Amino acid sequence: MSKPQAKKAHAISKEQWQQIENEMSGSWVNIAFSYKGYELTIQRERKNESTTCLSVYIDGLIKGAWFGQVKNLPEDAPSILAQVWATKSMAKYKPKMISHIIKIYGKRDAKKEYPDLHGRLEFVTPYFSKASVLCRQFKKLDGLELIKADCLTNTAILSQQEQS
Repeated sequence: MSKPQAKKAHAISKEQWQQIENEMSGSWVNIAFSYKGYELTIQRERKNESTTCLSVYIDGLIKGAWFGQVKNLPEDAPSILAQVWATKSMAKYKPKMISHIIKIYGKRDAKKEYPDLHGRLEFVTPYFSKASVLCRQFKKLDGLELIKADCLTNTAILSQQEQS
């Protein structure tokens, strides 16, 4: 699953994180990172008719089998999946269902019959709603390297012009 990186990678400074976040906030996003032998590609895609989101591809893939609970990820899923994808949670039972169960059993018996009545499910998804959320999560990753971004090429062009 992992691919060797042919391009020269760069460590990410605080100023670059700000430039990356600004670039991700735009309408056209194509940024690549290297992390633990995997290539992470970030692209802006349409979520629905009026909304877009940032998608994180691992080695160019988003597999439907990788979506799921954090505790029960498939064996073929990359080891970094929970670190680079967004972790979401939702209640196991809707409030209407909880109140219906409590009405039938009472509070004490409802806890005995449904011990996870107020429990939550955690799952991973490759979609981030905002650039700041994605950057906040990626800043925590040790060994993350920036491979491709417009802000990289722009700073390289500026440094070449300054040297001339």
